[in-house]
Amino acid sequence: MKNKLLLIIFLASLSTSAYNQAKNRYFVYFTDKTGENYSYTIDSPEAFLTQRAIDRREKQGIDIDNTDLPVHPEYVDGLRATGVEVFFTSRWINGSLINAQENQISSVSALEFVDSIALIANGTRLTFETNIPDDPIEFLEPASVGGDSDIQLAMLGADDMHSDNIKGQGMRIAVLDNGYRGVNQYTPFQHLWENDRIIATKDFVSNSGNVFQYGDHGTSVFSIISSNFVSATGNLYGTAYEAEFILCITEDNEDENRVEEYNWLLGAEYADSLGADVINGSLGYRVFDIDEHNYTFEDMDGKSNVVAYAATKAAEKGIIVVVSAGNEGNKSWKRITPPADAIGILTVGSVDPDFSYSGFSSVGPTADGRIKPDVAAFGSNTAVVRGSGNIVRGSGTSFASPLIAGFAAGIWQANPDWTSEEVIQAIKNSGHRNHSPDTLRGWGVPNYWYAVNGETALNVEDILEDKVTVYPNPFNGDTLYLITEGKFKKGMNIKVIDPKGSMVYNKAFKKKDIKENMELNIDGSQQGVYFLFLQIGNNQKIVKLINF
Repeated sequence: MKNKLLLIIFLASLSTSAYNQAKNRYFVYFTDKTGENYSYTIDSPEAFLTQRAIDRREKQGIDIDNTDLPVHPEYVDGLRATGVEVFFTSRWINGSLINAQENQISSVSALEFVDSIALIANGTRLTFETNIPDDPIEFLEPASVGGDSDIQLAMLGADDMHSDNIKGQGMRIAVLDNGYRGVNQYTPFQHLWENDRIIATKDFVSNSGNVFQYGDHGTSVFSIISSNFVSATGNLYGTAYEAEFILCITEDNEDENRVEEYNWLLGAEYADSLGADVINGSLGYRVFDIDEHNYTFEDMDGKSNVVAYAATKAAEKGIIVVVSAGNEGNKSWKRITPPADAIGILTVGSVDPDFSYSGFSSVGPTADGRIKPDVAAFGSNTAVVRGSGNIVRGSGTSFASPLIAGFAAGIWQANPDWTSEEVIQAIKNSGHRNHSPDTLRGWGVPNYWYAVNGETALNVEDILEDKVTVYPNPFNGDTLYLITEGKFKKGMNIKVIDPKGSMVYNKAFKKKDIKENMELNIDGSQQGVYFLFLQIGNNQKIVKLINF
């Protein structure tokens, strides 16, 4: 009996010891950025921001303020003196992300410079053991190519943008996601390494130093902006594949906690400090493992959740922030998810190839009545690269957002004197629904020509002064006919996309060559839905065709 009692006491001791040793993640908010030993000032920003970040602010008339200043170094030292592990600091909300045992929190709370402490995740993933991979030397070809980028580019006019040699040159884009597995292995990304276009990486989830692991959602998102792949079975071009890139892991694949919002905040600050022009975030945060952390619709006001605050603050720093609306449209929640409610950003919904609303795309408005999403792009069967290197088609607003992020970089590249707000407004004005924005597609699908020239798109009814009829529809075979009525004032360009997204017809007609009855010879070998893009002058119309 005595031995049994001793065993129980010993096991209880082990249990208590294990409990005391368990670490959670907390965010510690500091009281100020002052004191006689605080040396940073807004008059000397070169001490804490890159010249590119300073130039972006100056160019847009944005003042450097207190939120740009680093946290007090002595406060960080004071935290470490309590025995907790300090991993990251935030300029924008003035605090530190730490690992700590529960019994250490009282000591931290007692520090005179600590304002408050928030539990942001149970357990920890963070480590001081880094494993930074070497740059790749050889690259593998995708084992399969199941799609190309023709339709997703054509819907925005991004193919014309590329023809104008606007491919993101000189722009810097940050991507915040769950991992970039395969980006250092496969040929769609080879050009980035050969031209040193991945300028920085950061793992905020585990601090491992290696972003080319964990998930491949980030790989797919990144590919939509950055890939440059040509093959006999399909080409995949990103919207801004000659930009420079910053890759951050902010999303934890293993659980869902508020810490991911703070990771997003830290990633945005990191991108800001390195002079990013555009940030893409294709993730949303509403429901968490800790129930009391969940958000309600009332929190969707652009300022009542951490990640929306971060996105709004990044926009205030002169960065174009582009985020996905969410995929709740056909679920009970239906609405957008943070940071899609942020202020001054571009929230992107999804449309199908015929520009109709994708049923899964989250809808607005925000809790304070703002229209969301702002714009839409092709997020239904978008061509992407997976972590395996294979090129496949995937759906979600996650894939609509990077189309717009790269597109925005291109518009800004072409108009370097514009502010970020002017670029965003030009993109919204160029949308095909700008005359009647709604909470499904916002201002609609942007158009390169209108956006790059700061013009407002016309209604579909206004696009063609002269009537054009396409027949037969449905069709069967390799021939389509166009009947035109009236005199055309400009030339006409016709593109036809097959059900696999491949371009099967592309021809420009001069004004004098447009006839009343025109025959189009296409490859009609695929059954399904074809799309005919009709461009007259600077205006575009799309006709859905059924091949049976």
